[in-house]
Amino acid sequence: MNVRNLSRRLKIRLAIVLVIAIVVGLVGWWGERGQDVCVNNREEQRDSSGKVVRIVRTECVR
Repeated sequence: MNVRNLSRRLKIRLAIVLVIAIVVGLVGWWGERGQDVCVNNREEQRDSSGKVVRIVRTECVR
């Protein structure tokens, strides 16, 4: 085996691994951008006199 060929093969393998890592990173980043952001929330619904009639809570499950 020639040392020159070995270094060339190593460079090709490293380039392939680097491209795969970049693609996986981009796919993960795009997946996060598409998700809605969930916010814990408490909302009070009042009637016309101002009395609290109903409390609606939103909780995020991760």
